[in-house]
Amino acid sequence: FLQKTNIIRDYLEDQLEGREFWPREVWSKYSKKLSDLAKPENIVPAVQCLNELVTNALQHVPDVLLYLSRLRNQRVFNFCAIGLVMSLATLAAFYNNQQVFKGVVKIRKGQTVTLMMNATNMQAVRVIMYQYTNEIYQKIPLSDPSSECTQNIVS
Repeated sequence: FLQKTNIIRDYLEDQLEGREFWPREVWSKYSKKLSDLAKPENIVPAVQCLNELVTNALQHVPDVLLYLSRLRNQRVFNFCAIGLVMSLATLAAFYNNQQVFKGVVKIRKGQTVTLMMNATNMQAVRVIMYQYTNEIYQKIPLSDPSSECTQNIVS
């Protein structure tokens, strides 16, 4: 889950550095070259590709919650939970967001602090997860090729 979030997040930086980590089996449905997704004229297929990648990452959320529920050491729980809720907040910020292809998209510092302070138990993590999956659900365009899959996963 974390690795997929980081790969999605670093698209623009990776393109500038000549690296490509987005999976070809996804982006090739939307473009002949991964770098072409950053071109303004390709923004619609670029966002559709982004949405599919976010949807793919979201498939791991149930396993993330199960993993967290099994942790018994509070410090270990906090360490894991903070990264996971921040990743979900990041995916919510990315979903259906053209800005991913134009510049850096980050969660706000205040949002980060709130997540760090609140993600201290399973109930709080579930509330945070619900908040961000609901945020994604509200942004699902019905015209998106992966919209049905995204709706099913966040539901």
